Amino acid sequence: MSKSKDDHLAGVPLFARMSTKERLELGNLFTEVEVPAGTVLAKQGSTGHEFFLILSGTAAVERDGHHMADVGPGNFQGEISLLDGGPRTATVTASTAMTMLVASHQEFNSLLDRAPTLARQMLPALAHRVRALTEDAVSH
Repeated sequence: MSKSKDDHLAGVPLFARMSTKERLELGNLFTEVEVPAGTVLAKQGSTGHEFFLILSGTAAVERDGHHMADVGPGNFQGEISLLDGGPRTATVTASTAMTMLVASHQEFNSLLDRAPTLARQMLPALAHRVRALTEDAVSH
């Protein structure tokens, strides 16, 4: 893969404010995973335990049985569950074979315990994402 984990993570608004050193440490928590088409990556209402960043392939996002979006390289899912371990807000299913970077809730929390300033750097991006989800829910 021509891009490094840091390059991919730098493109995620949640992590963009981190220094390169912080993102390199964060990158150590991520594992590259390949999944075949048809794999359910997240199921709405189930407990979320991981965050994933799409490197290649596409997935369909559904909420309450309605198609909401198609996501592909550079898109990410699971950031809310990553932070709070709560239920998934949508079902995400691989439309094609995919390659992703995946980090677990537990690994991510261990990093925040060691470097709590990272949480403060992520708050503006998280607030933006929550606002967008709220506005989307209100408009549907």
